Amino acid sequence: MDETIHRSTTRRTRRDKRILGMRRPRSPAASPIESSVFARPDPFMSAPITIDTAGLRLEFSRHGAQALATARTTLATLSYRATDLVADTVLNGSEGRPAWHMLSRLGAEGTDAPSRAAAAFLHAEHARMVAWVERVSQAAGADGLDVIHLGAGGSETPMLALHTALSVVQPPRCRVHWVANLDGATVDAALRAANPERTWVLINSKSFRTQEVMRNATTVVRWLGEHLGTEVARGRLVALTSNADLARERFGLPPEQVFRSLPEIGGRFSLWSSHGMALLLAFGPDTVAALHAGALAMDRHFLSTPLTASAPGLLAGLSHAYRVRFGLPLLSIGLYGDAFAQMPLYLQQLLMESLGKSTSDDGAQPVAVSGPAVISGVGTPVQHTYFQLLHQAAVPVFHEIIAVTRPWHARLPEHLALLSNALGQADALWNGKDVSSWQIELMASGMEAKAAARAARHRACPGGRPSTFIWMDRLDARHLGALLALYEHRTVVEGWLYGINPFDQWGVELGKTLATRIEQALLAQDTQGLSPETTASLNFLREQFA
Repeated sequence: MDETIHRSTTRRTRRDKRILGMRRPRSPAASPIESSVFARPDPFMSAPITIDTAGLRLEFSRHGAQALATARTTLATLSYRATDLVADTVLNGSEGRPAWHMLSRLGAEGTDAPSRAAAAFLHAEHARMVAWVERVSQAAGADGLDVIHLGAGGSETPMLALHTALSVVQPPRCRVHWVANLDGATVDAALRAANPERTWVLINSKSFRTQEVMRNATTVVRWLGEHLGTEVARGRLVALTSNADLARERFGLPPEQVFRSLPEIGGRFSLWSSHGMALLLAFGPDTVAALHAGALAMDRHFLSTPLTASAPGLLAGLSHAYRVRFGLPLLSIGLYGDAFAQMPLYLQQLLMESLGKSTSDDGAQPVAVSGPAVISGVGTPVQHTYFQLLHQAAVPVFHEIIAVTRPWHARLPEHLALLSNALGQADALWNGKDVSSWQIELMASGMEAKAAARAARHRACPGGRPSTFIWMDRLDARHLGALLALYEHRTVVEGWLYGINPFDQWGVELGKTLATRIEQALLAQDTQGLSPETTASLNFLREQFA
């Protein structure tokens, strides 16, 4: 990777204001970061740039021309290609596997014999799942089903995000009770809400070893057995996993109650495979097919367009440029509409679990800079939480805004007000309002000059904070599918740009391993081998339960 991209931030100021396409602000006592990144944009350096694809429109006009040029230059150096994701190419080096989540989409095709076989397997498993879901749903009759979904991380967050969004426009045909945490109150709430006579339990775990999922599954299976008897309860369990043998061994499940994915599909990319069964149960095969169609449309754009001109490529390239060249630590994603209520957690997981690495993809060397920390929320409420930081913090943040063009309800004036808020934030971030403008305005309202000067400094927003505006044409399964595929692809490309592996998550594994050891020590009252800090915490806990 170009050595200049990793250069320290201490000598960036003059060069970076050229790269961002910004001019130096005239306000006195500007810091080096303020003079390079907070500067308001030069209008001659920001020609509007948009990409329309798969029912989405991405506006890159709120980035400096040189920032876009830097992103494209870096993207052009990549040795990876989008087509590697539909071939038998090892992309997950630490586990020695390809990354085949794109092959899960209905209609996707591999480019060689192993990837074509994988696609055929995944599509056949989907067809088997559709047949099973429709049979069970029809047998439930008018009363419908209760589905207790046990998952964690990638086996829960994307499905929950989509279930929440789709429920706004299509009433679910069953009740899904989501249980992810090791919080007894959450399990109890699900069991109170579910009717055991109509309940199916989805045990959703790629490895079938996820601690939270297995612990919660044991609790729910015991509850179901108390109401229905052990054998009937076992007949209400479904395993969604790439480890079919362990599912059969652990719960004695017959093959027809096990729906398989592949080890080559990472958890946070897995909703398109059998792991997304909850969406089939809730919304039916037509809606899920539309979800896949939207993702496939984005896939085709990704596969057929050079990264330097593709929507996922530019999102990734700009994020990489702001992180590596300018040292901006934080990405904000604002989603406008309560239908997106569960999307922030999914996007945070997708981006930070994929890009939060410090070792090169071959394991040979450390990486100085990787993905940004991600903050996200739903507008307009999120404007009252952390948007103050976006506009006036000493270190700038880069931003992405997602909004839906057409309303999904009958209240057009409210929808237009919602969109106006999204656009207003983007405009304020990029164009700002400087001290002199505020001072003139305050003096015109009657404030004396000295007081106006002080007040103006508090009110001034420097602008020059870049954002990408993403329009969805409408809120439906197809456009949601395209949106999620867009973010999957941008995450993968950004990982490639940093030279890291976006498909593993070894940092998460260490904490889970330690949690098991700590729980054993807590129950056995034996802290031998634990750190002094943890030993002290366990001694405190034992005192509370003595």
